[in-house]
Amino acid sequence: MTTATTATGPAPSRTRDPRLALALLSLPSLLIAIDISVLAVALPRMAADLHPSPTELLWMNDIYGFMVGGTMITMGAIGDRIGRRRLIIICAAVFAVASAVAAFSVAPWMIILTRAVMGVAGAAIMPASMALIGRLFPDPRRSVSAMGAYMTCFLTGMAIAPLVGGVMIEYWWWGSVFLLGVPVMLVTLVAGPRLLPEFRAPATGRLDLRGAALCLASILLVVAALKMLVNGGWSWRPAVTAAVGIGLGVLFVRRQHTRTDPLVDLSLLRRPGVGRVMGVLFLTALVMGGTSLFTAFYLQSAQGLSPLRAAVCLLPSMLAMIVAANLGPWLGRRISPSRVILGSLTVMAAGFVAYALIPPGRSGIAVVICGAVLATAGIGAAFPFLMNDVITHSPPERAGSAASLAQTANEIGIATGLVVLGSIGTVVYRARLASSAGHARGSWVDGFRQAGSAADPTLLHQVQAAFTAGFRAVGVFGIVVMAVVLLLRLAPARR
Repeated sequence: MTTATTATGPAPSRTRDPRLALALLSLPSLLIAIDISVLAVALPRMAADLHPSPTELLWMNDIYGFMVGGTMITMGAIGDRIGRRRLIIICAAVFAVASAVAAFSVAPWMIILTRAVMGVAGAAIMPASMALIGRLFPDPRRSVSAMGAYMTCFLTGMAIAPLVGGVMIEYWWWGSVFLLGVPVMLVTLVAGPRLLPEFRAPATGRLDLRGAALCLASILLVVAALKMLVNGGWSWRPAVTAAVGIGLGVLFVRRQHTRTDPLVDLSLLRRPGVGRVMGVLFLTALVMGGTSLFTAFYLQSAQGLSPLRAAVCLLPSMLAMIVAANLGPWLGRRISPSRVILGSLTVMAAGFVAYALIPPGRSGIAVVICGAVLATAGIGAAFPFLMNDVITHSPPERAGSAASLAQTANEIGIATGLVVLGSIGTVVYRARLASSAGHARGSWVDGFRQAGSAADPTLLHQVQAAFTAGFRAVGVFGIVVMAVVLLLRLAPARR
């Protein structure tokens, strides 16, 4: 039987088997990962039944990710205050109820509302689970291995989501994909009080609701501006939205510095190891998020593969990440973890070298697959160490806030990467297409559409070559970013 403890109290009691607790924490992460990706499979059938407007369809797809990124810092602080096990159990119940309601929704607004609630619950469960892993496995090497196993479950959910969603929609109705969450969360509700230790910070003060609202509004506006830039290009609307979001973010930071009980302790960023790791997480998420967009377009549009064949080509990279997430911790028990991290980040950089050297013709497919395998394997091996560094270098009473801050850096990095790398690729694409075709308007999406509708093989070849040139430029940018990442890792070691 576990007991609740605080940072100043006795060490948390051990569960009968920490591995059972880890398995229980991993189950919701598997489900949350599936829920992130499965809606893309279900959305066409949902649109046919619910008849959403274009705006409603966009919110149905995006609201979950918005709420995860916007509320993660707040939910991490709540977990530090009320107890991480309690927060996981409460949010598991909320997630189960919201999933059941979403499955039987009869209007687009119901999907939007329930997906928003599920996003908030998911944002609470993940950082609280990561913080508890450090309590279950106090030995640093075992903690890294446990973090790798947790990440494996999350990545497995991302990999199998399209297959699971496709099968369920083929034989049942679109609402069945939401019902997946109910039994998993019920298991968490029943087994959580028996298997999970409790931990909360002592005397943290009242929750800063005004700061939570500023944090949510700031992140939502910044991410919304980045999405507008990706979808519609540069205009005054995303610029104003981003400016307001950044302004609210500045107010939030100032408020946290002046309060005695801040929502998030920004002094964590000044602790040895934490600030640099946050930078590494942000930069690696930036290049990975941006290149995922180019990889999908390259395989389907530039090489003409069907969605199924493109998915098969991407399967090795997902498997490589899953294997690396367990191989990295295994190596960390035999050699220095810092060497494992540097080696993994170097492997990741090699993936961007492959992107920068994509040859013309069909042989480019093999090079892109190789680059994706190297990049995903590198980050897969390094990520458990990076997250463990954030948590172990933070005070135990702030571990939940630190984990949520790291996850938020990851989410914003992905969104920023779509804009930055998308802009770089677009500039190079237009320049290359203008030199070969004499004109270049719009993005490569427009170019592929125009070449396909006009059935012009010459124009299609020019668009494909211009897009590939943009992809190579993105690879070069990724090499530069990874050089900065390696410097961030090497600098502390030199001191």
